[in-house]
Amino acid sequence: MFPAAAELNILTGPIFYSSLPLWITLLPMLGGIGIYLLKDHWEVPRKVCSLAVSLLVLMGVIILFPYSLEGVVSYDLIDFMQMGLFFELDLVGWIFAFLIAFVWFLATLFSFAYMDLEHKRRRYYSFLIFTLGATIGVVMAGDFFTLFLFFELMTISSFVLVIHEQDLESMKAGVLYLYLGIFGGLALLFAIMMLFGATGSVDIAPAFELLGGQRTAIFIFFLIGFGIKAGIVPLHIWLPQAHPVAPSPASALLSGIMIKAGAYGILRVSIVLFSPTDGLTLPVGNYMFILGNAVMWIGIVTMLAGATMALLQTNMKRILAYSSVSQMGYIITGVGCAAFLGLEGGMGYTGAIYHVINHAFFKAGLFMMVGTIYMYTHELELPRLGGMFKKMPLVGITFLVAAFGIAGIPGFNGFPSKTLVHDAMLIAIKDYGFISVVVAEKIFVLTSALTICYFIKLFRGVFLGPVPEKIDKDYKLPFSVNAVLSTFALIIIAIGLFPNWILERILVPAAERLGYEGYAMDHLYHFNFFEWMPLEAMLIVIVLAIIIYVPAAYRGWFDWKPPWWLSVYAIVYRPFTHRLLDFTCRAGVLVDSSVDSAYDRSGKAARTWCNYVGNVDSGLDRFYEKSSKAARKLADKSTDMDSKLDQFYEKSGKAARKMADRSTDMDSALNKAYENTGKAAKKLADQTSDAERKLDGVYDQAGKKAREQVEKRFSEKKEKKGRFDPAKWSTKNLSFDTLLLVLVLGIVLLVIFYFGRSL
Repeated sequence: MFPAAAELNILTGPIFYSSLPLWITLLPMLGGIGIYLLKDHWEVPRKVCSLAVSLLVLMGVIILFPYSLEGVVSYDLIDFMQMGLFFELDLVGWIFAFLIAFVWFLATLFSFAYMDLEHKRRRYYSFLIFTLGATIGVVMAGDFFTLFLFFELMTISSFVLVIHEQDLESMKAGVLYLYLGIFGGLALLFAIMMLFGATGSVDIAPAFELLGGQRTAIFIFFLIGFGIKAGIVPLHIWLPQAHPVAPSPASALLSGIMIKAGAYGILRVSIVLFSPTDGLTLPVGNYMFILGNAVMWIGIVTMLAGATMALLQTNMKRILAYSSVSQMGYIITGVGCAAFLGLEGGMGYTGAIYHVINHAFFKAGLFMMVGTIYMYTHELELPRLGGMFKKMPLVGITFLVAAFGIAGIPGFNGFPSKTLVHDAMLIAIKDYGFISVVVAEKIFVLTSALTICYFIKLFRGVFLGPVPEKIDKDYKLPFSVNAVLSTFALIIIAIGLFPNWILERILVPAAERLGYEGYAMDHLYHFNFFEWMPLEAMLIVIVLAIIIYVPAAYRGWFDWKPPWWLSVYAIVYRPFTHRLLDFTCRAGVLVDSSVDSAYDRSGKAARTWCNYVGNVDSGLDRFYEKSSKAARKLADKSTDMDSKLDQFYEKSGKAARKMADRSTDMDSALNKAYENTGKAAKKLADQTSDAERKLDGVYDQAGKKAREQVEKRFSEKKEKKGRFDPAKWSTKNLSFDTLLLVLVLGIVLLVIFYFGRSL
């Protein structure tokens, strides 16, 4: 399955060819289809198949780790849709693939208890497993075209998870999610087409110089396409709508995993595609600074806006949804720092990926924890909850661990990743003194304090205080729920206590693959997260959070409902849609009037032409009418002549038939006469032949006698006269026999001549 590396790439190392990435992607898709074919009442086989498929995917990803650590695992389907389907898994892709497979396995296990109380379980498990294949295909894609196909599959299949309840609220959220997903997919497709037009390729590879003047447009379209899924402001509006209505395991995957597909795309575009191939020159460096600075500020605005909106919510899932928006801001900020720092941006790069890992665990765990509460209480609003720490102590403890992780408290997993991103900003300030980074760093610290504030609000509202009478019951959690929540808590604590293990074994090698160097990379090895400077920065954040939370909670600032005109809908989407509608209407009117004018002019020309053609046609009609009358007369005369000729032909035919009949009778009579005459002629000829033979005998005898007499007379005359004189010879000299012989010979010749012609 894994032959020796056939090629060696200087940037990525050896390349291993294997079909395992293809099967890891296809197995969940085929498994999801198979699960849907199972009958509704087959609960156990459905659960077993779902868990088995997710476990096999996880095992397959783990098998690929040593090869991804050493080089790249690649597989190609060249003939697929003419563009080809390419899989390529490097170390960064493996990190995302492992997070997807592992968290999906835990979410599937958690679904067993959660979905037992829900409906449409066959559809849920089918699309849950199918979406696993589509999501993992995004991070295993070897080019942007393959990534686009799986990205769209992920959007469409996860849409079914969002509308699972099929009520009005879920359908509205699902439609918004689908519309934005399709819009993002179109933006992504347009960026890929522009990339292909500029470079002749859709590979995920450095191509900065090849992009030319289209590079900014390509980046914007990529940012929109991936940014919608990542939930960056102001493209985040689907998250607070979709997460509260989806089942909690699906919400955990939407927030903890699927938005990472957007972050993965932004990471690949900003760090890989826009990397120079010919070295970092001054123009390239200036452009990358502008680009990276813009990305960093998109992250800063996203994290601050998400945290602020989370503070003003009262719905548990909505708070976590806006929290996801804010946490994605941390990741995008790290990517921006890595982009504008160039080859010295290793700190921002590793910090961004490290926060991807940490956010996947604490945010997926948090959604499953609040999902456990909702599963038994069917309440999401904080005013209707309280005191759940007494009723579900394990959920309360694991929730507190996850909250410490997302708040960046030392000893929990959010602390090392936030520290790396913050240090990347400090390096930029120290080395370059960028004022924009100075301001961004202050907002970073403020947002970290706000994160602590809204989790204090969430924990107090759910787990502290008296228990409402409606939900004051004894709850016994299933083993699967306790196991999943405990697993998340243990992972959060383990990463927080041993942050260097992942950093030095996985993240730093991944950064070295991209050529990062300098002080930041040297500092990453044996990075001391528990020295005074990181701890001091976190202490400042905690103190600032207390300063903000205490007066705000006392004065009820967190219960303030901002007016509608302050919402992103009023600030961004409503003006945009109104202007778009106005532009569309104006353009439509302009186009319509232009078309009407064109139609009017063309109609007049067409009418003139039609009149001319009508006149010609009427003239032709008159000509045809006159010629047709003459033709009819000629035809009538021809018909009369033809009828007379028919009569003549009929009469002449009858006469000819009669004459032919008579000729036939005459011919038959003549044939008989000829036959009879022939027979008579034959008999006469036979008789004549006999007579001739007899006459010949008579002639012979008569001749002899005549000769004898002639000779006798001749001799007598000779004797008398001495010689013969022919002139004096006459018929008197002939005897009667001689005359008779001459007559007979004449008759015979006459008969022979006559009958010879008849025969």
